[in-house]
Amino acid sequence: MENEVRDFYNKYGIREWNRLEENTYSKMNFLLHMHFIEKYLQKGMKILDAGCGAGRYSIEFAKRGCNVTLFDISDEQLNIAKEKIDEAKVNENIDGIFQGDIRDLSQFKNEQFDMVVCYGAPLSYVLENREKAILEFNRVLNKNGLLFMSVNNKWGILKMLLGNKYPDFFNNPEYWYIDKVIKTGDLPKHEKVNQPARHFFEAEELNNLLIENGFDEVVLGGSPCFSCGNLQSVEELGKDERAFNTILQIEIETYKKPTMVDNGEFLLARGFKNK
Repeated sequence: MENEVRDFYNKYGIREWNRLEENTYSKMNFLLHMHFIEKYLQKGMKILDAGCGAGRYSIEFAKRGCNVTLFDISDEQLNIAKEKIDEAKVNENIDGIFQGDIRDLSQFKNEQFDMVVCYGAPLSYVLENREKAILEFNRVLNKNGLLFMSVNNKWGILKMLLGNKYPDFFNNPEYWYIDKVIKTGDLPKHEKVNQPARHFFEAEELNNLLIENGFDEVVLGGSPCFSCGNLQSVEELGKDERAFNTILQIEIETYKKPTMVDNGEFLLARGFKNK
């Protein structure tokens, strides 16, 4: 499975870097991920960006004076990250760049990092032994360490597909494994989906996974939450700066509410390592 994920992102190439700026809705997603973590970023702290992709978040952390280690399964994504780091001139805040599977962080010492970030849903591609990844995150964090994650959100994805009126989806539920996704969260790989098989999480499921594997004080969020399923409206309204800022403010007020987190396309999570 890990080979499929690596091959997919090797072929995906620069599109991973562009993904978070390709439209107003995607920019909203990026801003919410950053809002979720921003106040915890401190100059000089050591961060492992696990599943860093092309390094978009890594560079943001480095710009804030954090010392960042990049880790990803795709060698092509890491090559792009190196180029983008050079362009951003943040090399002095990059501690290293490593390739591997998030279930095996044996390249790193116990309690090496102040924070682990796993944004962009790397854990959703882990269909077996995903608790190993959480345990590895726990192991490499120091005693006061923080974990930040985002995964694909089951109900938010379905809400997005409904709102964006994807053709040939709801009228073909057997082909798209809708019943299987609803019951298990698992979407097998098949011909019309160019990505590897994935798992879509519910909020309670992700919360329990973190608590059962060494984290507490878990806080969840949905991203985008209020806007999910309204791509066209966000694009049209977002052309007006005041309207965009109003939508973003509503997102910020709602995205961490327990009644709303399952509505986001992505499910965010923050947890402290058990002391």
